[in-house]
Amino acid sequence: MSADSQTRDLWRAATAPPPDGGWMGLHDQVMGGRSNGRAQLLSTHTDNLTHVQLSGQVSLDHGGGFASFRCRLSAPQPLSQAGSVILMLRGDGGSYKCCLHRRSETDGVQWQADVVAPPDWTTLALPLSRFVARRRGREMHEQPWQPDDVIHQIGIMAVRSEPGPFQLHLASIALA
Repeated sequence: MSADSQTRDLWRAATAPPPDGGWMGLHDQVMGGRSNGRAQLLSTHTDNLTHVQLSGQVSLDHGGGFASFRCRLSAPQPLSQAGSVILMLRGDGGSYKCCLHRRSETDGVQWQADVVAPPDWTTLALPLSRFVARRRGREMHEQPWQPDDVIHQIGIMAVRSEPGPFQLHLASIALA
């Protein structure tokens, strides 16, 4: 539980296992693409904040265009009365997607909400109503979130229409 009793941590870098904070890459290479990326747990003096840096290169070659990172939660987390996902992050100003997974498999439906990562540390609240069910880039018609749903995995996806580098710093993800 975070300091704010209204939020419930899903993941926090300060308590994550090194060296990658529990994040694994699952990039467009699974579909023949050439994007790449890595997760690295950092603690810097300038920010005075432990965070994971998700960075790499998005390539559009061979049908590519995304780099995806996932973190399996140590135990499924009930949605309960949550209405939003809270992210503490900073980035490169590029487009990302925050992803939630109701199941533990890697190839299932994921619920995605668009995020633009500003260059300064920011706390963003994403209402659950903004999350859209997708599988392999296609919108799915899934039932809306229910209070008895649980989250098994969280994810961040760098999505680009132009090739190039990306860099996102993530300190925490919570439910509120």
